[in-house]
Parts: sequence; C-alpha cells; structure tokens
Amino acid sequence: MEKVYQEFEPVTTWTSDPDAEILIVDLPGFKKEQLKLAVSSTRKLRLTGERPTGGNKWIRFHQEIPVPLTLDIDSVSATFKFNKLYIRHPKVKKTQVPQTKPPVIMKPLDQHEKKQGQGSAGEPKGPLSSKDDEEKDKVGAKWFEKYKEATGNMVKEAKNKRHLLCNVAASISLVLLILLYARNALRSSLVWNSDE
Repeated sequence: MEKVYQEFEPVTTWTSDPDAEILIVDLPGFKKEQLKLAVSSTRKLRLTGERPTGGNKWIRFHQEIPVPLTLDIDSVSATFKFNKLYIRHPKVKKTQVPQTKPPVIMKPLDQHEKKQGQGSAGEPKGPLSSKDDEEKDKVGAKWFEKYKEATGNMVKEAKNKRHLLCNVAASISLVLLILLYARNALRSSLVWNSDE
C-alpha cells in the first residue's frame, strides 16, 4: 500500500540566550526518531520529519531556515522534549587572539570641551569608548531580530507561493485529463453507434 502524505508546516519561534540563539519548533504528535536535522554548507538548517496518522496516511514536513553569519554552524545542538524541538545555535565567539589596538593619541582639552563634559583625564572619547560599543551591540541585536522576522516571512511567503503554484498546476492537469477522457469517451461512443 502506497503512503498518502499530508504536508505540515510546524510553528517556529526564536529565543535568545546571552551566548546562543535557540529555534523552537512545535511538532505535536512527532517522536524524536521521526525527525531529521542537518546544517548545509550554504548555512541552511534543514529540518524534515514524517509520521503515520493511521492506515496509509502520513504527515510530513520539510523546512530550510537560513542561519545568520553571527551564529556558529559547527556547534549546533538539538534536544526534543514535550513535542518541541529546541535547536541551539551558539553565537560566533570573538577570536581569542589578542588584537592590538591602535594607540589613542590624547589631545589637550580646550576650555570649551571641558565645559561640555566631553572627556575626562585619561579616558579617551570616540570609537573606542564602551558606551559606543554597547550602542552598537544594541543596534546589532535589533538588526538581528529584524533579520529573523524578515527571513521567516520570506520563507513562509515562498512556500505559500510554491504551494499555490503546485495547486494551480494540479488543477490544470486535472481539467485537461477530464477533457481528454470526455473526448475519448465521445469518440468511442460514436464508433459503437456507427457499427450498429
């Protein structure tokens, strides 16, 4: 008996830890043995699964999720509990090699700068200050959130368009087959009538 498949699109959500991004995939009714997870060399997370629903009917899904460059694809891990798959993507760690920073040349502060409170003795202002780094980190985190939303929406839109195109093609094929069948039935009935 041939399997009859029903496509399923699991609900996915992202959550964040200080050192990793975690993708949570809701898979009701699935078991760990019915799932496959792989990371491609093109930085795509491929998640597939199928399970029986009774008789020859099965539910299956296939998702490809792009992995941002800020995440380490070599250290992806996954756990499955309570019908949810937790896929942990560690963030790329900054290199352990000490980086040499260019020397900061302090210019003497004039009276105008002192009045505005910019700079204090021995503390450089500019691109190396920690406040700027914190702001850049916040901007980077906001960008990453927007990236996750955008790519998730693009993937869903592409899948919806693909499903629509497949349904239209199947409908056209079905109409053509029905017309072909009707034409052949009409021809065969005319052949029977002419023989009599």
